[in-house]
Amino acid sequence: MRVLGSRWIGQSGSVLLLSLLAMVVLSLLGSALLTMSGSETFVSARIVYREGAFYAAEAGVHTGLDQLSMNMATSTQAIPVTAIGDWYAYRSGRRADPGPQPFQFMGTRPATGYSAAVGTGYNPAGYVFFDYQMNVTGSGPRTATREVEALGAYGPVPQ
Repeated sequence: MRVLGSRWIGQSGSVLLLSLLAMVVLSLLGSALLTMSGSETFVSARIVYREGAFYAAEAGVHTGLDQLSMNMATSTQAIPVTAIGDWYAYRSGRRADPGPQPFQFMGTRPATGYSAAVGTGYNPAGYVFFDYQMNVTGSGPRTATREVEALGAYGPVPQ
């Protein structure tokens, strides 16, 4: 129906065209937001897996600290691949190493007059600490790996 003098003459279908254009713009905006949301979820999952790999490597450092002693043969033994649950594991050595590597004995460090415990008194000859370098790699799902390097000491040992 046309009314003479109306400004809508010849505009039939323009509302349909504008609504379709708005639908296309909103659909593109919605798909962009969904894509961004999915990538954020992927990134946050990777961060969680890497953090778990770090804690697995830290567990390996504690295992290494438990084996330290004055005996260099047992203190420098490599830690084999050790699983933590179904997803995480640790081993001694750097990330690039093909398998478990032994710890390194770094030498002894003197601590003159160090008192080992209450009642032991002063030892003028001093004490020594046995220093070891430990590299441990933790691994997790989706190739998440973290490497921890620590310096562990056993002592005090009287001279």
